[in-house]
Amino acid sequence: MARMSWYEACQLDRSLMSLDHFFSRPPEYALTLTGGLTNRCWKIVASNGDAFVWRPTTPITKAFSISRHQEHQILSAISESKISPLPIFINDQGLLVEWIEGHALTHDLSFDSLLETMVRIHELDTRRIPVAPFNFTARVDHYWMMLREEFKHAPYDEVYQTWRKAPSLADVGVVLCHFDLAGYNMVGTPQGNKVIDWEYAVIGDPRLDLTLSIDVLGEDPIKSVHQYCQVRGIEGVDDWVEGVMAWRPRATMMAMLWYLLAYQLWGDEQYLTQAQNTADTFCS
Repeated sequence: MARMSWYEACQLDRSLMSLDHFFSRPPEYALTLTGGLTNRCWKIVASNGDAFVWRPTTPITKAFSISRHQEHQILSAISESKISPLPIFINDQGLLVEWIEGHALTHDLSFDSLLETMVRIHELDTRRIPVAPFNFTARVDHYWMMLREEFKHAPYDEVYQTWRKAPSLADVGVVLCHFDLAGYNMVGTPQGNKVIDWEYAVIGDPRLDLTLSIDVLGEDPIKSVHQYCQVRGIEGVDDWVEGVMAWRPRATMMAMLWYLLAYQLWGDEQYLTQAQNTADTFCS
C-alpha cells in the first residue's frame, strides 16, 4: 500500500474529489489498496481516525458489468448480519464503505471455515435484497462482446459457444451469492470472520457460488458438496452434486473470459497466460 496525502490522492484519482462534501475536514491520508483485481480501491483515514474504503466506479468496473449501486443495495440489505462492511455513502463516482479492521485470511483459512461463512451468506433473507436474479448467459455474453476480435478464435470461441447456456437442473432455490468467496476476501476479527469485496454479489444458484469457491481453493468437488449439505442440513445431496458438476465447466469458461478481458484492459501478460491455461483444461 502506498500512503499519500489527501491532495496527492485526489490528483491521482479524481473520483476522490467527489467526497469533498462528505468529509467536514480533509482526510489525514489515503492509501492505495492493491489486493483487488477488478477494483483499484483506496483506504481513507479521516481526521478523527475513522477509516473507510473508497470503491470507485471506473471503465474497468463497467467492462465487468459491476454496479456500485447494486453493491450498495446488497450491503444495505444485509447490514444487520454483521458479516459485511457497512455502506457509508454512494454517488455516481463510487461507493464508500467502512474499513474492516482485522487480519486477511488469504493463507490461513480452512475450507470448513469458508463453508460456514458461505452458509451464513446463503441463509440470509433474499426478500430484503432488491436486485434482479443472476443471468449466467447474459453475463458471459457481455464479457464476450467486450472482447476484441483478436480473441474470438479457437480455442476461446469453441469453449464459449459450448458452455454459454446455463445448465438445466433441479430447482434448489436462489440465495445471496458472493461469487468470489475465498480467503483473500475474508477478514478475521474478534467478532468472527467478515467478508469484503461484494462487487460480484448476486441473487443466484448457490451451487454456482459453491463451485467458484471449490475451484479457487482446489478442493475435491464431491467431498465439498457433501460438507456443504451437511452444514446446511440438506438431505437431497444428489441434486447438489449434479448441479456443481454441471456448473464447473461453465464457471471455468466464465473465468477464461474474465482473464481475457482483464488482459485486454490492463495488458498484463499473466492474465493472458491464465486464460490460455484455463482454455487448455477443456482440451485435456
